[in-house]
Amino acid sequence: MKTFFYPRSMVVVGASPTKQNLGHLILINNVQRGCTVRLYGVGSEEGEIAGVHVYRNVADLPEVPDLALFIIPAAAIPDQLEECGKLGIRRVVIESGGFSEFSREKSNALEEKLLDIAACHDIRFIGPNCIGAVNYDLNLLMPFLLYKNTLPGGRVGIISQSGGIGHYYLEHLPENSVRPGKMVSIGNKLQIDETDFLEYFLEDEHTDQVIIYLEGFKRGRDFFHTALSASKPVILHKANRNPQSALIARSHSAALSASDDVVDGLCRQAAIIRVEDDEEAIRSVKILQQPLMRGRRIAVLSRSGGHAVISADACSQYGFELVPFPDSFFDKLDTLYRQRVIARQNPLDLGEIFDYRIYGRILEETLKLDCVDGVLFNHIYQSHYEAEMSRTFLGELDGLIRKYNKPVAVAAITDVAETTELVKNYPVYASPLAAIKALNASAAYARQRERRDTRGRSRTFSFVLPEAHARLDRLIREKRHPLADECIDLLTAAGLSFVRSWKISEADDLDGLNITFPVAVKLLSSEASHKSDVGGVRLNLTDRISLMRALAEIRISVKEKFPNVSVEGFLVQEMVSEGLECFVGGRQDPVFGPVVVAGVGGIFLEIFRNSAVRIAPVTPSEALDMLQELRSWPILQGSRGQAPRDVEALSDLICRVAALLNAVPQIAEIDLNPVFVHAAGQGISLADARILIKDDNVPG
Repeated sequence: MKTFFYPRSMVVVGASPTKQNLGHLILINNVQRGCTVRLYGVGSEEGEIAGVHVYRNVADLPEVPDLALFIIPAAAIPDQLEECGKLGIRRVVIESGGFSEFSREKSNALEEKLLDIAACHDIRFIGPNCIGAVNYDLNLLMPFLLYKNTLPGGRVGIISQSGGIGHYYLEHLPENSVRPGKMVSIGNKLQIDETDFLEYFLEDEHTDQVIIYLEGFKRGRDFFHTALSASKPVILHKANRNPQSALIARSHSAALSASDDVVDGLCRQAAIIRVEDDEEAIRSVKILQQPLMRGRRIAVLSRSGGHAVISADACSQYGFELVPFPDSFFDKLDTLYRQRVIARQNPLDLGEIFDYRIYGRILEETLKLDCVDGVLFNHIYQSHYEAEMSRTFLGELDGLIRKYNKPVAVAAITDVAETTELVKNYPVYASPLAAIKALNASAAYARQRERRDTRGRSRTFSFVLPEAHARLDRLIREKRHPLADECIDLLTAAGLSFVRSWKISEADDLDGLNITFPVAVKLLSSEASHKSDVGGVRLNLTDRISLMRALAEIRISVKEKFPNVSVEGFLVQEMVSEGLECFVGGRQDPVFGPVVVAGVGGIFLEIFRNSAVRIAPVTPSEALDMLQELRSWPILQGSRGQAPRDVEALSDLICRVAALLNAVPQIAEIDLNPVFVHAAGQGISLADARILIKDDNVPG
């Protein structure tokens, strides 16, 4: 992988010495920027481009280049790739378009041909349909776009599925006081993908942070496992968030764990900073160049009372604690500024002070406080008078930040022209809200990384399930999904406990059963995905008479209103004592593999969509984090006089379902709904289950 960024020599195939085509521009760009790589061109005619010799054929080159860059029509690439392979070139960048992004049906054969040739000659290639790689340490610029001069030594790596977005980051990071180091545009990622380059950047000693722009994952589970080991911040800008599904979800698990929800879960588990857009990505890069914010206790220093109030609102919105300053802190400030006009509170209004030397000393005293994890400094000033003093002050901040190992986000509030110039050289933010969002990214990343890095020491679950596998194999042979009673039997074999249940076919089957009332009765039918939708559930039946009446009512109702729904029997279950209805389930995601989902349950589950998703298996800490993510978390904790619920038992169930999905890939989807969560220490009750088998021959 290193050769793509550090080749000793490179040939551009498709460079014309007489016309300014894209290959011509690539060579001109590298020569003008002082690229230290030996350059060659190959085109339909021989000649020179800015001193770079252009040959007619790859075989005519005076050496075997480390890397070949193709910018020729798609149909011509297989032959050229074959020639490169014969010559011994092992690294190729295919910038040309006209493949599956253009017409999948027509291009599949062409792409397969490229893969076959590459495999034959042990060639690794980027693309097609990309703009290649950039390494500012060598002034190596593979894109056919022209760039401004950028200093070497940048330590941010960029992986972009889109050439345009990669170009945007290269242009705008320097405009925000951040020097990029390397960028790679992966395009169609036919062979090398985002996971390969993430692995490279995480090992690259010249890269401290990684920005990734993606529209889709190629190997989601491999990406997840790579990110789990990342010692560097990874910032993900994932677009294409809500593609329309071609199939209607058959279960709650599928409906509540859409691909974008899985990406959110992945980011929380692997401590990836997910951003909404490029501005948020750049904000995150800037704050992560400072020490991490290890907690959520914040101090706000402001040269404007109004901006102090705005900052307090932003702190509340993002869950920061405005800690009170100790008396000793104000005693120290009294020695720095004797007029004592500073109100003794946080935010601290500095509006009456106009001595830049004092600002630095107040900031240092603030950073010394053990009760402060980070600082927001609102710097409001007039550029025509204070520009030079402001730059001196801002230039001294980095020393204080490193000395006390805490972040300081400066909101520079001045005129537009001054702000534009200032952000090029100092990691400042344009508003208090932007600064608070940056500090929130730092604090969230620190917390998630701490949880992630303890993951390997957490308790895990494993299953040896010969009986469950035997039941699944039988269902697959019979080409059907299990009914509710079979689901309960299968999950019981896997170690889950359900309320007492009896399967019956007719009312006469009740004779001889030792049933404890009250009970519920549920329809068993392979055509009824959700029994309540067809009137197939009756609750709180207090005696045999009411139970028999309910059985008859369900038969009549289904026959009259849903004649296509079969009645294959009934499940009679003991009613569960009071408990909060929750949901635990999961599915096999086509990109990320087994995922688990949990949330508040009941019949309104998909309406409220209050759920959290993680990639399986999960640890108890990750399961608890799922529950804390829910809007209903205060209910589980016990709010408005309600008893706290048994969160530990619910977390345990989440772990077990995740482990089961991971251990038994034949299970496509699981729904446990409702799961009744009782008061703390009293456990949970499972009343219903639904399983779909992963087999294309089983009708959905």
